[in-house]
Amino acid sequence: MRGCMNIAHRGFSARYPENTLASFRAAMDLGCEWLECDVRRTLDGVLVVLHDATVDRTTDGTGAIAELTWPEVERLDAGSWKDGAFRGERIPTLSHLLEAVAARAQIVIELKLPLAFAPEVAECVRSADAFGWTVASAFEWETILRVREVAPEWRTTWLTALKGIAPEEAIRRCVEVGVGTLASVASRTDSALVEAAHAAGLFVRCWGLGDDTGPELRRLLELGVDGMTTDHPDALMRILRERERPDA
Repeated sequence: MRGCMNIAHRGFSARYPENTLASFRAAMDLGCEWLECDVRRTLDGVLVVLHDATVDRTTDGTGAIAELTWPEVERLDAGSWKDGAFRGERIPTLSHLLEAVAARAQIVIELKLPLAFAPEVAECVRSADAFGWTVASAFEWETILRVREVAPEWRTTWLTALKGIAPEEAIRRCVEVGVGTLASVASRTDSALVEAAHAAGLFVRCWGLGDDTGPELRRLLELGVDGMTTDHPDALMRILRERERPDA
């Protein structure tokens, strides 16, 4: 079996407030060598680590992140929604996250911002000398193409739900432009897709695992996927260790 990347989705988000330094540090303390984060942009041009288009769900504030300034964002409490024990956790900037991780783990950076700002994300990563230990990902194919244009040395992953596109076409697109990983939704990932992607020289990484801590993780491992993005990296780590035992 090929090795499987255990990618902590927004950090150890099952137990810690997602996309905060506490969540990423907890994932690294657990032993995760891979992290995943989301990047958006404030009104005044600061790249921040946040999944939603608004701050409503994961902070004590309200409003679209694209309409808030960094001084407004940096004072928001991004931890209490998860548990009072995390009160005072903040939304980090991308630069702050890169500085905190400092190559101790690989980071998959999902671009959640308009295509026009992709060069700014690439420049932030370049300034941190982090191309070697980060990967750019996006659902929008045009964003992937823009990243390949402005930072061809940066590894890229295409996220896709495989709706309206055949797996063969998705694989062809990736190969043609030098995308190294096809990140397919777990529910549509089967042996034919994995085998075809591997034959084309691609890695396969799955997402959309929800709260699964066993059956789906094991099914995907049997298929030979190269990575999974999970809120429960502890569960995947436990299963991977079980499979490594001689008597497994």
